[in-house]
Amino acid sequence: MGVIAKQSGYAVIALGVGLVIGAANNMVVLPRAFEGKEEIWGLIRIMTSWGAICAALSTLGAPGAIVRFLNRYTGAEREKALKSILTIAFSGLTLTLGIIVIFGERWVTQLDPTHSELLTAHAPWFLVIMVIMSALHIFRAMLTVALRTGYISWVDEIWQKLSYASLAVLLLFDVIPLVAFVPLYVATYGVSLVLLGLPNVSVFRQLSAGWNRQDMPKFMEYSSFSLFAGGAAIIAMQLDYIMIAKYLGLEEVPIYTLGVFIGSVVGMPGRATVNIVKGVLADKVHNEEDGSIRRLNKTTARVNVLLMTCLMAGIWAGFDPFEQLLPANYRGLEGVFLCIGLSRIIAGLNTSNNQHLALSEHYRLVLPINLALVVVTVAMNYLFLVVFQWGIAGAALATLGTFVWNNLWRLWIVHKKLGVHPFTWSLPVISAVGIGFALLFHWDAGQLGLHPLLEALIQGALASGGSFVVCYALGYLPELRTGIKQRWPWWP
Repeated sequence: MGVIAKQSGYAVIALGVGLVIGAANNMVVLPRAFEGKEEIWGLIRIMTSWGAICAALSTLGAPGAIVRFLNRYTGAEREKALKSILTIAFSGLTLTLGIIVIFGERWVTQLDPTHSELLTAHAPWFLVIMVIMSALHIFRAMLTVALRTGYISWVDEIWQKLSYASLAVLLLFDVIPLVAFVPLYVATYGVSLVLLGLPNVSVFRQLSAGWNRQDMPKFMEYSSFSLFAGGAAIIAMQLDYIMIAKYLGLEEVPIYTLGVFIGSVVGMPGRATVNIVKGVLADKVHNEEDGSIRRLNKTTARVNVLLMTCLMAGIWAGFDPFEQLLPANYRGLEGVFLCIGLSRIIAGLNTSNNQHLALSEHYRLVLPINLALVVVTVAMNYLFLVVFQWGIAGAALATLGTFVWNNLWRLWIVHKKLGVHPFTWSLPVISAVGIGFALLFHWDAGQLGLHPLLEALIQGALASGGSFVVCYALGYLPELRTGIKQRWPWWP
């Protein structure tokens, strides 16, 4: 548990720093660096989305098998197991590369027919980033087995976001030409590949042992499960951007990206605790501590919803003055923010529940749930983007709808199979408090007669702070009260 806490601590620091860098880049630098050239920013977003999808599929679920099985072996047997699992990944990557080389250019131009020339010119970079992301999947899995998840977070959150922001600043001040941006951006992933690959060099040098043919069917079975379950989840996460590019155009992708980023900030408390919860829950599931699991489920849901609700109340309250800081074509994102923020709160409510399902003997149920998620995501996006023509607000509403649908199924299955649920009477009260303070301080820009940034900060602080203080006074955060009393016994 000491290692888990230490690595989680490193990850929390990385997430915090990455959030600051990402916020500055997405809300200040990128909209101005790509002003009038939004299709290039959209191209980069689509490139990483397709890279993530192809990487998840091309490795054939091998990263999941590495995490699940590698620690069960020692010495030469461990080397044989790793070599066998890597063979699965290499086979999938070879097949994927062949398909993309043959059909890639035709496929890329279909991402946005109105920008087919731009996409065709950058088709080779789609291939390069896919290969890099595939290798990164493998390296992350091996570092996870070695309990170096904190290092992964520093590379993914700090290096990747800092390098992206640095390139955007250079572009903004005309230090680098626009045509060089995409190759340099892909090169930053190449650096990530080196950074995550170097700690694994010694492991690859030891792969001279034979094969583990006896357990190969088991490796392939779990890899197949991981491919369809994990791959489906990644596809569902990236489909919004891809369908917006196809039906609305590449230039609309950055606007939606900014709205999603603001909404995703609401989910930061959940992202910071998910690995901690997973580590603690794994022990409790192994030891069959049913009562403790129920308490952990309810506690995690209450704390996540409370922190996320307070954060969302603050952002929502100051949204109008905040939007005045953005270029004119990046405004009108309040609906997108609300949908994405609510979806993150729903995910935070279900954090322990989802981990419990994945760690239980019913983990195979994740597969049909995630496969259905892809179908529902495509259907909802098509309905709102093409049939109703609601634009990027429709894409955000589709995301919220799929989150509600998916998490309701997970809640029902976990309660039915494991007898656990995250609900307490505090949750509706916390929600009402957050909504009340958000609406109370949701003023239009200019009401205070100050700079929009100051107005946004003041309104946000009043809404978030008020929500938090009331929830604390109602006794909905006893963990914080206990921690304070340990340091200052006089605390009431």
